[in-house]
Amino acid sequence: MERRLAAVLIADVVGYSRMSEVDEEGTRVRFHADLHELFERKIAMHHGRLVKTMGDGVLVEFHSVVDAVHCAVELQQEKAERNAALPPEQRMVFRIGVNLGDIIVEGEDIHGDGVNIADRMQVLAEPGGIAISGTTYDQVRSKLAVGYLALGERRVKNIAEPIRVYRVVLDPAVERRTIGAARTPRAWAVPAAAMGIAVFLLAGLAWWQPWQAEDNASVAAVDTRPSLVVLPFDNLSDDKEQGYLADGITEDLTTELARIPGLFVISRNAAFTFKNRASLPSEVSTQLGVRYLLEGSVRRAGAEMRINAKLIDSTTNGNVWAERLDGAWSDVFELQDKMVGEIATALKLRLVTSHQVASIAGGTNNLAAYEAYLRGRELELRERPEDWVEAVKYYERALALDRAFGNAAAALAWMYREAHWTEARSKVLGLTQDEARSKADAYFTQAAKNPSPAYYRLLTAKLNQMQRSDEAIAAAERAIALDSSDPSNYEWLSMAMIFNGRAEDGLGYLDAATRVDPDWSRWRYLLAGLAYFSMDRFEEAVVAFEKIAPESKETSYWDFWSNYQGLMLLISAYGQLDRHADAAAARERLKPYLAQAQEPEYTGLMAAVEFPFKNYVDLERVLVGMRKAGVPDLPEGFSPKPEDRLDGGAIRALLFGHEIQGRNIETGEAYRRVTAPDGTTVITVGEWSDQGSSKIEGDMLCSIYPTRWRFCGVIVRNRDGTFAQKNEYRLILQWDRFEFSMVK
Repeated sequence: MERRLAAVLIADVVGYSRMSEVDEEGTRVRFHADLHELFERKIAMHHGRLVKTMGDGVLVEFHSVVDAVHCAVELQQEKAERNAALPPEQRMVFRIGVNLGDIIVEGEDIHGDGVNIADRMQVLAEPGGIAISGTTYDQVRSKLAVGYLALGERRVKNIAEPIRVYRVVLDPAVERRTIGAARTPRAWAVPAAAMGIAVFLLAGLAWWQPWQAEDNASVAAVDTRPSLVVLPFDNLSDDKEQGYLADGITEDLTTELARIPGLFVISRNAAFTFKNRASLPSEVSTQLGVRYLLEGSVRRAGAEMRINAKLIDSTTNGNVWAERLDGAWSDVFELQDKMVGEIATALKLRLVTSHQVASIAGGTNNLAAYEAYLRGRELELRERPEDWVEAVKYYERALALDRAFGNAAAALAWMYREAHWTEARSKVLGLTQDEARSKADAYFTQAAKNPSPAYYRLLTAKLNQMQRSDEAIAAAERAIALDSSDPSNYEWLSMAMIFNGRAEDGLGYLDAATRVDPDWSRWRYLLAGLAYFSMDRFEEAVVAFEKIAPESKETSYWDFWSNYQGLMLLISAYGQLDRHADAAAARERLKPYLAQAQEPEYTGLMAAVEFPFKNYVDLERVLVGMRKAGVPDLPEGFSPKPEDRLDGGAIRALLFGHEIQGRNIETGEAYRRVTAPDGTTVITVGEWSDQGSSKIEGDMLCSIYPTRWRFCGVIVRNRDGTFAQKNEYRLILQWDRFEFSMVK
């Protein structure tokens, strides 16, 4: 057995398994193309030896650690250039780790701590990035034209002593410098689909608390890319009602600039906090953690328009770029495209491709449709019910003018989806809840034909509700790939991660949302609390949930749902901590929200529906806390004897592979259910029928139907029932009660 000192490089594909699920053959072909066309060539150039491939990974040995890191840098640089020319779903992104250490040589293979540490470095690298060990850094820090970010000491799997870790920074601004991180950053994994346009973040702390005030500039200190905010453009038109045009152009520019690889762009939400405010560039820069500010104005007079814009460097207050763009209103898309290209040139960045705002991500080339959409968007963002009515009219007009306008279809699907949840919100639009649901489904189907970020957020929400969080994660990644400047894309991905059982990753994506929008909403506190709760960190969960502050004035439509679900989870967190008086007070605070949502009481069955975790152990954590807080499992009036309630095994034996028949106890409607051994379920209640799926969660039966989302219930024996009356058992749901017998 031979031992020697060597530099070891390990590269691994980000998200390989998920890519293979979508296109196994294509993924394998792309990996081998990278191996032969890129890795083998670069390894040879830098005098390395390809030891072996390991599924989706590559193990390489070098005699020189400088050669190893130099090779890693060139690999990632060339791979980024190749990816820039590909659609997001075809981009193969690598993490690379490098270590200098002792290895064991057996034949052509190598192993030992030197290899193990390189593998741990690879795990700590950002997608598209490089992480190196302290021994590597000590040898290369002054020898290559790159910078370094010190992550401090980390304990890694199967290595006894902590390892110093550094990330390689490719920005020329920090060349041959080491950025000393004041805190230990938590690794944040950018989805592979978003690479090249997604955010490259190192923000966040292993012990970080979202309720502690932080200067966003400190969070951004380790983000070495050029960073920019598009401040709200002024409306200089004689018609002051045309402010929506200036707002729309601001939003479009934000989205498009965020698609430039290597450029970080703050969200529209954060930028609009500076609307109608006279602020110094240094003030904006400090609050948002950015260097560059794009500001300007729009003047439209009839068919003509003028856009004035300038790019300011906050470190000097000087202009990096300034331009006056004149043209017809019909040239608005070309003018925006020109601005994006010139800003990229000014910042020495390379565009993915020359494209128009209108031609991507659910857009339109129809000017009248575009203007109607912008008007609807401005009304929707006012968050008032009466404005929603008008917003819907404008969105419908936009869609009538261009049936392929995906953004408009997604906006309508979203608004009708939210309206259908309560009778009061449906009535605002003059519809019943069923009518609102039907419209939401129809517009969602239309939005899918030309998908936008909003469509993928909707898809994420739907998939989460149906306990398909694996697919929800992929949908949210697509939203980020199309618009990496929108914090809601990261927040929806965070929720999908939490429901998927990956709560710590969910926290990481809240860091990402905070980077593009520093302002913490109630919704974000809800997600943070849910993540901490799912990690058994109940004290931290309580602090986050209490930050939601449901008694304070609601300023957004979303505040209701954050308040509502936040109180539900707060009760459970108090229960887990045996804070019974606080739990009782929180139950009282929840009552007004239950009334508004038309719910008579809060129960375990209701929580099972509200929180569709992939793994029952995560739901059980909520239910245990609720029971300890005194919340009943079942609705009032139902307290079956323990011996009459069926456990999960008995429910499976009764229903799976069988047909049951009975009636709805309250309405008398006929009830029939056929459940296959694999859980496929066909159900009929009166005139309604659907095919879905069922599974056992603890001692509950949970079913998902495409037209009615998800239901959970318990089954109890009816001691007075008979087969002839088809009432030997009762199924108790939060909202419905059925009695039935197994007929075959």
